[in-house]
Amino acid sequence: MANAQLTRSPETEAAWRNVVTRAWSDEQFKNKLVDDPNSTLAEAGIPLPSGVNAVIVENEPGRIHLVLPAKPGDVSVNEMQLTDGDYDPGF
Repeated sequence: MANAQLTRSPETEAAWRNVVTRAWSDEQFKNKLVDDPNSTLAEAGIPLPSGVNAVIVENEPGRIHLVLPAKPGDVSVNEMQLTDGDYDPGF
């Protein structure tokens, strides 16, 4: 399976901003987002590709989450240029 990623578009980014601001102001929505992210994201206009499962985590004072990117299957680590435009640091 290829690396699971959302398609970045102005619409997806706007929908994500709406999800974040709603989660900040609506504890029930935030709990639903954490408990059932795929359905909640789809309802908010962010459908995930088939077979992809989202995990929602929340940064807090004194704790952050950094995403370790998946290793590309077709490139060796020595060949990988982590500074090129295709690299997403996850934050």
